[in-house]
Amino acid sequence: MSTGSAYNDDKGGSSSLGEPEYGHDPASGGIFSSDYKRHDDLKEMLDSNKDSLKLEAMKRIVAMIARGKNASDLFPAVVKNVACKNIEVKKLVYVYLVRYAEEQQDLALLSISTFQRGLKDPNQLIRASALRVLSSIRVTIIVPIMMLAIKEAASDMSPYVRKTAAHAIPKLYSLDPEQKDQLIEVIEKLLADKTTLVAGSVVMAFEEVCPERIDLIHKNYRKLCNLLIDVEEWGQVVIINMLTRYARTQFLNPNQNESLLGESAEKAFYGSDEEEGKEDKEEAAVLVKRKPYVMDPDHRLLLRNTKPLLQSRNAAVVMAVAQLYFHLAPKAEVGVIAKALVRLMRSHSEVQFVVLQNVATMSIKRRGMFEPYLKSFYIRSTDPTQIKVLKGGTGDILEIAPGQVAGPKSDTWDHSVIQSSNWKGLDQLCTLQPG
Repeated sequence: MSTGSAYNDDKGGSSSLGEPEYGHDPASGGIFSSDYKRHDDLKEMLDSNKDSLKLEAMKRIVAMIARGKNASDLFPAVVKNVACKNIEVKKLVYVYLVRYAEEQQDLALLSISTFQRGLKDPNQLIRASALRVLSSIRVTIIVPIMMLAIKEAASDMSPYVRKTAAHAIPKLYSLDPEQKDQLIEVIEKLLADKTTLVAGSVVMAFEEVCPERIDLIHKNYRKLCNLLIDVEEWGQVVIINMLTRYARTQFLNPNQNESLLGESAEKAFYGSDEEEGKEDKEEAAVLVKRKPYVMDPDHRLLLRNTKPLLQSRNAAVVMAVAQLYFHLAPKAEVGVIAKALVRLMRSHSEVQFVVLQNVATMSIKRRGMFEPYLKSFYIRSTDPTQIKVLKGGTGDILEIAPGQVAGPKSDTWDHSVIQSSNWKGLDQLCTLQPG
């Protein structure tokens, strides 16, 4: 027998129960097959009395799911092992159930008592996983059970379980909106939580269930501002967006007097009647005599605690802070966001697209903010077409001369691409507002 055939016999032939079968295709991952017989082997392993075989089967099933393979036919065999005493097996079983509980609702309902026992498990990961599976079963008949589980989890000693409870709140609300009042009570309790792990999740639940209940934020505002720097990145995005909306309704506009003066001057300039012009001048004089604006300490706290996040590696966090500063910062301070946005311009084209849209709309109101960075908006021959169009529209707003060059000859305005779509793109950009 040749070496090649011997290798095939060793690696490609049928293997003993529980041993992975190595495929010939390197792209296959080499440890499983889509063959129905393979699933039969997995079912036998899951029915085995040996935890080692069950663990191996669950590892292979989870690997199948990770590769996008359908493993829903294994649900009956897997769900039986939710009561397994081996903690590693139980973790993987819950990973599987979270994925397929919504698809296999009838079978999941048969094991609901087991999930309820899982909520009392000493291991925090099992308690959280049991709640996650329970909230994935989209059947109204178990709404009271889900509500009780969420309330208990909201008081759990583990912040990870409390975080999972916050994630379960929007799921229950979408299943039965009549539970809103009870869910608001849970949200109010979780908003008082002082751990960074919970903060982002409960604010997300607040935004989805009761965004109009601004009163729930009042007593937690300072705590959220102080926790913000230590919250995980996507939680920061949710919290910053919520605080932006909150601050715009609770604090005075730091640029209000300036805006009123500008409006009065514009009315006086365009006024056709001398009497009206005189009245406008008198109003402007009154505004000038007003007491100078003094920023609220809580307003300043928000600006101070979000400013370091302009250095975040997450583009979504930077964009959220930029929009917050654009709407809430005094004119003299809003310029700090320009450098951060220009830094994002060096990122992927998808990020550039979003940044350019926001830069264009910001520049309509504060054109001088980006003047020190005009070279970053020059069109390059390597830019994708959509980026060239957006840069063209942004360049018109920033009043960049079409003939200007950013360095090499390739970094010039590409009229062949821009000419047909420039004004259309500019019109669209001007109608967009950041935030």
